Amino acid sequence: MDNNNGWFQLEKENARRSSSRQNEQIKRNQSQSPYPGAHKNGQPMTAEESHPSAMPAKTGSSDVAPSNAYMISKPMAAGTYSQNVTPAETVDSDVAHSQTVGVRGPVLVQDTALHETLETFVFSTTLARRLHTKGYGAFGYFYTTHSMQEYTKAGFLQTPGQQVPVAVRFSLASSNQGTPDTLRNVRGFSTRFYTDGGFFDLLCNHLPVFFVRDAIRVPDVISHLSPSPVNNLADPDRFWSLFAKYPETTNMLIWFFSDLGTVKSLRHIRGYSVSTYVWRNAQGVRRYVKYIWIPMAGQEFIDRQEAQQLACKDPNIAGSDLYDSIAQGKAVEYELRVQLMDPEDAKTLPFDPLDDTKLWDEAQFPSLPVGRMVLNRNPDNYAEQVEKLALNPANLLPGLEFSDDKILQGRTFIYSDAQRHRLGPDYRNIPVNKQPNWSPASMVSSGNGRYIDGEIMRAEIPDSDDFTQATQKYESFSSAEKKSFVDNIASGLVEAQPNTQRIVLRHLEQVSPVLAEMVRNQMLLYADTGER
Repeated sequence: MDNNNGWFQLEKENARRSSSRQNEQIKRNQSQSPYPGAHKNGQPMTAEESHPSAMPAKTGSSDVAPSNAYMISKPMAAGTYSQNVTPAETVDSDVAHSQTVGVRGPVLVQDTALHETLETFVFSTTLARRLHTKGYGAFGYFYTTHSMQEYTKAGFLQTPGQQVPVAVRFSLASSNQGTPDTLRNVRGFSTRFYTDGGFFDLLCNHLPVFFVRDAIRVPDVISHLSPSPVNNLADPDRFWSLFAKYPETTNMLIWFFSDLGTVKSLRHIRGYSVSTYVWRNAQGVRRYVKYIWIPMAGQEFIDRQEAQQLACKDPNIAGSDLYDSIAQGKAVEYELRVQLMDPEDAKTLPFDPLDDTKLWDEAQFPSLPVGRMVLNRNPDNYAEQVEKLALNPANLLPGLEFSDDKILQGRTFIYSDAQRHRLGPDYRNIPVNKQPNWSPASMVSSGNGRYIDGEIMRAEIPDSDDFTQATQKYESFSSAEKKSFVDNIASGLVEAQPNTQRIVLRHLEQVSPVLAEMVRNQMLLYADTGER
């Protein structure tokens, strides 16, 4: 069995197996799951089936694998041993010590066992992601509830009941491994669908808009969100000058500083593609599409004060909550919905629908149900199965394409470069990333059949209204939400430099003069008392 054949083939093989152990598990799951139509045979997928690891290896034509045909589910790390061999059976007592001259030493440079042990340890850590550094993973399955055949030819979305394995990584956008889970941040919600036709990676955030609308500005955004290069500490003026520099960030400011920016449970967040993709059906008809994940347990958030308290009490509360829930047998579930738009409708809108700082009105473009995702298994080896998960928005399928969205187009090639830097040029052969028979020809581009001409230029998009949707979002808040929002803004903005404060307040005046005045008054109160 070639381990590099990966999880994909093992998953397919396991779906055909019918051992008594699995049948009993299916019966137990059927009594617990509210979705009996999920599995191909009318039953929900078991935890083993939904997790792309530890699966029976394919052994020719037989449907029953011998007992020795199972892959080791936990890849071996430095200093560990095979599941079938104990340390006492394999370790010579001499190898447990460095080679020395006599008992006291010195240690000999020729000790290759020492070098191998220490060098393996030094290189055993995967390079951290540049963004979304802190994250958590879970595994399960997705099943289609409504046929999308009218809108896309993507194979796994054609028939209700179709089911595919998934891997999900939740993360904090601007973070390191020590960032508390509850602090104000953007949460990543990225899903890999392991389909018969290949991988589909859907990368989402828990807020529906982004800071800017052109990928060339993203490095500057990240620099504003990062610690000071002088002392590696948070710099309020560095942060707030982002919102002063780019008026287009105002809509994100409203979302980010609402209480939706602070959460303690990943089981209760939404996921938004933010970027606009394209669906193409078998007849070649193209539609713009935005993806939305809805938590079946309901959406929840916390206020700034509780976020700060929990950051001290349990900085990993969201990760623990996700892991413990699944470990206790409580599956975590989300519904996938999509908004669809005829590209011709874009001409009638007062904004560009491919602008990542904008939302589509659900009254005009209602979300349609597509399917459900059930996360029912935790990782067995975080380093191998979560940190080496090389997600990429360019991993698409026929019928799923990318649009002319400037942010998305910038992302479609830089992610592969980031994975090569982080995991090495052979990252596609890591088991969690192994796609059978993959070649560059497997990649899906976009726009076949379109005719495009025009002058090459660097320009702002048309209809770049930066404030209307921000006003609409703010006015949708209840009185209590407005009060909390004002407090969230004022408590941070008061620490910025006066010129930065003036520009941000001027942008808030474009949203609502009353809002700007309330923030200004609250800042004066904080400046006088020194308490926040």
